[in-house]
Amino acid sequence: MEQVIVLGATGNIGLAVIKNLQNKNVEVFAGVQSEKDFEKVSQFEAIPLIVNFTDQESLNQALKGKDRVFLVTPLMQNPEAVTQMVINAAKQNGVKHLVRSTASGADSNGQIQMARWAGASEDLIKVSGLNYTIVRPYSFLQNFINFHSQTIKQYNGFYLPTGEAKLSMLDINDLGEVVALALTSDEHFGKTYELSGLTYTNEILAETLSQVLGRKVSYIDIPEEKAKESMLSNHMPEWMVNAMMELNYITKQGWTASYSDDYKKLTGKEYTSAETFFTNNKQAFL
Repeated sequence: MEQVIVLGATGNIGLAVIKNLQNKNVEVFAGVQSEKDFEKVSQFEAIPLIVNFTDQESLNQALKGKDRVFLVTPLMQNPEAVTQMVINAAKQNGVKHLVRSTASGADSNGQIQMARWAGASEDLIKVSGLNYTIVRPYSFLQNFINFHSQTIKQYNGFYLPTGEAKLSMLDINDLGEVVALALTSDEHFGKTYELSGLTYTNEILAETLSQVLGRKVSYIDIPEEKAKESMLSNHMPEWMVNAMMELNYITKQGWTASYSDDYKKLTGKEYTSAETFFTNNKQAFL
């Protein structure tokens, strides 16, 4: 039985991957930062391993005996440094396959910082000599829970500086499903999959939420300066605020609103709709 390790196992993406690897005839290990995270991953039958992602020796130990690795990094500066250390550990341990989640629009010469960071990681993987698969997700429907559930509960609204733009929204579980397929087959070596989700406007998402919750929920288009002030007042570091503002800007221009049928080709299904997602996660907004 092959051994698979998920690095970045306790975030939304990592947990979705572990969940989808259940019953896939692989032994799953979960790289976590401390013992308090053990239960989070063991509920999905993954074996927790404490890993320091910024320490080469710790990664070398974690990848010992593993056949395949999945890597996702949180929003951080220069994630390519972690990518390189994981590549080093994979090569040292004879790992046969690395799957990396980056971001849509990944390009080391891209117009926004997030695209450049994602592209830098991809460039390193492509010249590493390892078998690899790259998944590029668009925006996540889970952002409504992570960033907007409080204002939806308190004020029946969510606030974004993105105008009337169309945007593609993906359920993280759809990403987890594709990654689990990639981690359990040799068919996906050298492939890059774009995972867009379905396309909406924030107005349509507000209407969908209203129908599901049985109360009026509004989208409030706020000025960019207001959005920036709000993030800074919530103690977000300036580099992160700047990266988010760039993302908001390109979203407003409609650059994040394309459709990719990669998910349909791989699973035979359509992406999870916003309506299904909001229905399944109704409790988060009540």
